[in-house]
Amino acid sequence: MYLIKKHIPLFMTSVIALSLFGCSSSDSDNMNPSAKMKQNNISSTQKCISFDTKGKHKEAFPYCKIAAEMGNSFAQTLVGSMYFRGEGTTQNYPQAAFWFQKVAKDGDVNAQALVGSLYFEGKGVPQNNTQATFWFQKAARQVSLHPMVLVGAMYFEGQWVNQDYQQAAHWYQLAAEQGDDNAQFRLGTMYHEGQGFSQNYGQAAYWYQKAAVQGNSNAQAFLGGMYFEGLGVAKDYKQAYAWLSVAAMHNQEATKSRDSVAAQLTPEDQFEAQMLASEYLKKYNIKL
Repeated sequence: MYLIKKHIPLFMTSVIALSLFGCSSSDSDNMNPSAKMKQNNISSTQKCISFDTKGKHKEAFPYCKIAAEMGNSFAQTLVGSMYFRGEGTTQNYPQAAFWFQKVAKDGDVNAQALVGSLYFEGKGVPQNNTQATFWFQKAARQVSLHPMVLVGAMYFEGQWVNQDYQQAAHWYQLAAEQGDDNAQFRLGTMYHEGQGFSQNYGQAAYWYQKAAVQGNSNAQAFLGGMYFEGLGVAKDYKQAYAWLSVAAMHNQEATKSRDSVAAQLTPEDQFEAQMLASEYLKKYNIKL
């Protein structure tokens, strides 16, 4: 930086200052609000996040839109979510799909799964199974979870989309019917808790069983508990002990539950339960 020499008259420094900054100030005053926001992408992003965090979606939307148009992926996600939910702006699925696709193309796995679901259902975009498969596969290559489970989890938690247990159950069931043990476990838990539909222990046990025989340790633990309590299945301490023994290989809580069940068994029944557990350990390996 060059310092102004002391011998320059004061009135000259004023003229210099006016020539440097006067025009800029005038131009800024004449800018419309949108242009001013575009002039400072960082400020727009900060205000977008600040308002959105406080739940002031209407105030957040214009700042988020500017930041999104300037290429900020986080703002693009928020704008897509606002259009999808109808928060801060009118609900608009085509616009939601437009912004989610931008984030998906940048590699965000949740966005890829969600875009796949939009094409699968024809929501905001023309129904297209080929495009749905394309985006689902891109998501699947990044994580071990089935992409439909990712979509179900977003609806279950209300992440980017409106919280909707029925939609969560819908996507979990699609993946569960394709044999995904994680989806089977989650669907069983929704039946167990009565989330998305009426509580149904029989259906909960059914889906836990499906996941348990594939080595899902969470499902094995829950299924053991249901046999112990007689929920959705006939009460059977031997089955409870066997399933909890398998789950206990990687679950400390299941170990405690198994020991509680063992205390209810006679020595003869405990021996039979241990034999059954040994059989299950060979057949239903734990999925890590």
